[in-house]
Amino acid sequence: MEGMSFWNDLSWIFDLRTPFLNTFFDLVSLAGYPTFLILFISFGYYYWSPEKFSRIAMLLFISGLINGFLKDYFQDPRPAMEFMLDPRIGDSYGWPSGHAQIAVTLWGLIAIEFKEKWLSYLCLLIIALISFSRMYLGVHDFGDVFAGLIIGAIVLGLWFLASFNKIYEIFSKKVWVLLILLSHFIYYFIYPSHINHEPSAWFLGLMMGWYLFTSNIYLNRSFIVNLIAAGLSISFVFFSMIFIGFLNNINEFSGIFGELISYGLGLSLALIITWAIPNIWKSFKIA
Repeated sequence: MEGMSFWNDLSWIFDLRTPFLNTFFDLVSLAGYPTFLILFISFGYYYWSPEKFSRIAMLLFISGLINGFLKDYFQDPRPAMEFMLDPRIGDSYGWPSGHAQIAVTLWGLIAIEFKEKWLSYLCLLIIALISFSRMYLGVHDFGDVFAGLIIGAIVLGLWFLASFNKIYEIFSKKVWVLLILLSHFIYYFIYPSHINHEPSAWFLGLMMGWYLFTSNIYLNRSFIVNLIAAGLSISFVFFSMIFIGFLNNINEFSGIFGELISYGLGLSLALIITWAIPNIWKSFKIA
């Protein structure tokens, strides 16, 4: 019982809560949701490095797919409603914490890619804050968060080893596209689907599209011009997400045809983010 209490007991959070901390950790927790993640990696893609943030995006997709599979396989319930302050969780399951897992893979790879000591410390702080926010908001217990951190670290470690050994150079881009497509088919058909818990064909399409259409076009003007261009770019990405999300929601086709439409919408969003917007700036001589 002591072990169970350590992993699952959240009664301690009531003594910590204040109106200020409720708002603060709710804002922190937004950094683990898809809207922020897509906008953030898009901004990094435009402003800092298409190459680096394409790698970060691909690891983010892989980690997200693993987390979704594990959640729907184990179907571990979240803490009781009396603890919860985050209304955005829907009917998703608890173990492992997606926020904690994604935080490790995203911010961990950013630290590895940029190799700045101050940035590494900042990334560790962000990982800690996001992970703690899920317990503070009462939507995950310590067991969920700990598992998310460990799984995220394993995924990040395997990615680092693969990059260090240049596994990506083994095959051509065409072969990698076929391998990604094959992995998507396998993932889709082995997914532990049940009512309202199916694999996201839209997300799979976004992953494939990001790999296919990456442009590697850099903004090359002044700090202010680049910042404004990147800001305008993610504004367009945001509205594109809303529009494509709307189309995905009204997709009434069932079966494989409906899933292919959803997959295509994900491809379309990736095309807008990684190819169309950079080429617009290129036409204006900003990239």
